[in-house]
Amino acid sequence: MDAVDPCALLTADQRGQLKVDSFRPQTNSTEIYRGAKECAFEVSAKAPYYRYYATLVTTEGIDAWLSGKRNVDAELVSVERYPAVQYDLAGQGANAAPCTTSVDVADGQQLQVRAATSGKDFSQDQVCEMSEQAAGLALTTLKTLA
Repeated sequence: MDAVDPCALLTADQRGQLKVDSFRPQTNSTEIYRGAKECAFEVSAKAPYYRYYATLVTTEGIDAWLSGKRNVDAELVSVERYPAVQYDLAGQGANAAPCTTSVDVADGQQLQVRAATSGKDFSQDQVCEMSEQAAGLALTTLKTLA
């Protein structure tokens, strides 16, 4: 995954499906994945506003999210028949906090897609569904790039 451009993970057609109107490369700034390649895909032309962040993690697999050592509510899911973990901050309940779907793409590597919204336009379940849908699209593209 080192050679993959995270902004190439969603094709023009896929960006259209997700209503993405702009995107930009960046690096992850979280303590755990600082410096990891990431792309921000934004829906900002009209409300409701939201964004997706696709991050290529090459330092650990999805097991870290299931260990119980991180402050998240996590559950094992499947994305395009790949094992994945869906998580959000612990205790968020029905509040529309960011939700991340992390797909196990290789030993010690994961494709993370986080959906984040502005305001209260979506329920937590909807935000997680958005994350999972975008992760599935990104995974489909990743299989053609890797």
